Amino acid sequence: MKKLGLALLAFAMVLGIAACSSTSSATSDEKKQEAINDSFRKVYESYANVLVLDGAETYTVKSGDKLTSIAKEFYGSDNGYFFPIIMLASNEVVQDPELITPGMELTIPNFDANINDTEVATKLKPYFKSIANIYKTTKKDAPGADVTREALLDISEKLGTETFASKATSTTEESAETVEVAE
Repeated sequence: MKKLGLALLAFAMVLGIAACSSTSSATSDEKKQEAINDSFRKVYESYANVLVLDGAETYTVKSGDKLTSIAKEFYGSDNGYFFPIIMLASNEVVQDPELITPGMELTIPNFDANINDTEVATKLKPYFKSIANIYKTTKKDAPGADVTREALLDISEKLGTETFASKATSTTEESAETVEVAE
């Protein structure tokens, strides 16, 4: 009887240890996500008043949407990595761009008003660089983090230049023509 009691006690201890380790890993994941969210929040706070929101649209996230696909839909097929503009305009809703969910209401700023306005685009340069830095540090393990970071750094370097603004405009115009033809 004494052996049975010790065996039950040992079994209970093993279960307790297993439960604690799974709880601590969930807590670890939650802490990691909170660090990511804090990183994005700090960047949003620094650039909250940069965007031009005149002419902005509202979009409701659907199942399967990603911010890059939404950016492509509104800004042109070559402009998916401009998703940080949507993040900044929707910072009350979007913390981590990988965690958008159906039903979220996003603000979609006018692309031309923000990218083709040299003054606004120049102010957005460090914002894109800051978002790229998050993909280098706290989101480095996210799928495609290196590619995203490089694309954001590339945009950051080119924002505010005349050549970039005209290329971005032609891309959105071509996308709009494609949509009209398809309809």
